[in-house]
Amino acid sequence: MKLRILLLTLLLFFACSANEEANIQSEQEIYEYSPQASLDLYVSANRFLDQRNYKEAEKTFKKLLILDPKFSKAWEGYADSMLLQNDLESAINHLDQAISLNPLISSHYSKKSLVLYYLEDFQAAEEYTLKALELEESDARALIVLGSIKTHNGFFEESEDIFQRALNLEPDDSSIYFWRAKTYIKMSNFQSAMSDFNKSIELDRSQPAYYIERALLYKFFGEIDKAILDLKEAIEVAKNPRNQQLINKASSILEDIENQ
Repeated sequence: MKLRILLLTLLLFFACSANEEANIQSEQEIYEYSPQASLDLYVSANRFLDQRNYKEAEKTFKKLLILDPKFSKAWEGYADSMLLQNDLESAINHLDQAISLNPLISSHYSKKSLVLYYLEDFQAAEEYTLKALELEESDARALIVLGSIKTHNGFFEESEDIFQRALNLEPDDSSIYFWRAKTYIKMSNFQSAMSDFNKSIELDRSQPAYYIERALLYKFFGEIDKAILDLKEAIEVAKNPRNQQLINKASSILEDIENQ
């Protein structure tokens, strides 16, 4: 009997050891470089971004960068995954790495300018947008950030022209309408702002910030029922993937409205 127990224990031990070996080998195979493996991981990571599965995108970009640490677009994608999780400092660091590896790709600079804009370092953000546009005049993201900076600095007509340039390049980019709407609000052109918010949501219904900003404008117009509907929609949209910051913001505005 004791012999049987001993044999079973040994068999289990060797089975576990074999599984561990297989897992280690599997891990090594994942990180074994080949151009096809690098491409496959890059495509997979960007698919996760498109699906708004930012955690999986982050993990996949990490794997890719172990495999191919000099792939500057992978560092940019990694920065995207962190930016979309509101980790701005990590995003900046990854974009600096991308720029150091390949200083001739405009998107590295325009994405860094966007992060700098969110960090409210407007002077540095403008410098990076201009660098991006030196490299690629048709970088719509750089134009969006530049237009937003001009709005912040009070140059509204210049800002409008820049947003129009961006729309000429990317007429179906919802974010251009969204940011131009915010410019119109600062110009007190509220009807044009509402038109642009409507267009941004028509093009992309997956952005909670769009609903929140439109709700605030509805509230300003006194259309409280519409504002409440937009805030509730923002909360629902922000649950997948979960963006607690926007859920809290929408919930706070909704509570204020309902308590009035």
